[in-house]
Amino acid sequence: MKAKIITALSTVIVAAELALLPDTAKAQVVDLTGGPNESGSINGALFFASDQQPAGTGFIDSFLRVQNKGFEQGYNTDGGFPFDDKHPHNFQHSIPLAGLAQFNLNGIEYYKFMLDSNQNGPSAHQFSLDRLQLYTSHDPAQTTTNFSTDSNDLRTLTLGHLVYTMNNNDGTGGYVVMTATGSGKFDASMYVPVSDFNQSDKYVYLYMAGGDHIRATSGFEEWAAAIVPEPSTWTLMLGGFGLFLGFQRVRRWRS
Repeated sequence: MKAKIITALSTVIVAAELALLPDTAKAQVVDLTGGPNESGSINGALFFASDQQPAGTGFIDSFLRVQNKGFEQGYNTDGGFPFDDKHPHNFQHSIPLAGLAQFNLNGIEYYKFMLDSNQNGPSAHQFSLDRLQLYTSHDPAQTTTNFSTDSNDLRTLTLGHLVYTMNNNDGTGGYVVMTATGSGKFDASMYVPVSDFNQSDKYVYLYMAGGDHIRATSGFEEWAAAIVPEPSTWTLMLGGFGLFLGFQRVRRWRS
């Protein structure tokens, strides 16, 4: 499959931050609450505090929303709402693997996923992302709720090929703490190596759970992915840029 690569200013900024990651960023607990420049890594995935871009309902095309009080979990699917996933399906659906944009950071290709967290009350507007797994599959509409545990105590769902896990998926191990002040910006951006994914599969499942370390206060979390724009979108963008350049030329001529 021909690689789809997006080069943007945000990629350059993240690459610069990546080069400055301290050794402590490799710890299994990543705390992103200290400010917009916080970052870290767990099992090869990179986590950044924020891209400082608009997020929330109306700004992002979320593929997964999860909401519950205390502990919450869910994954995106076209088949239904198996856990604490929120209705309707325009906010909770499958994502094609071929449509994901690729970002080159320090010579490694990554897929990018963004989380907007919304919590309040006793949590002090913080959220702990305690369990995170990514799968690839040919079936976009699975609804399983059954976990199996292998000989290494790793708990998985029967969703397809497991391509990334943050920990053993049992409430122990690595986790990420982030701000959760509501819509307005992404609270965490995650980059996962493209090489981890089974490119022969068609769809990506993202399973998440939170509330093990900081209890959820009934707010909701929503995920979006960096997607390759459709050709029509590129046409509009390039057309708008052309109009802008033309306007700038007219201003300079008149001045």
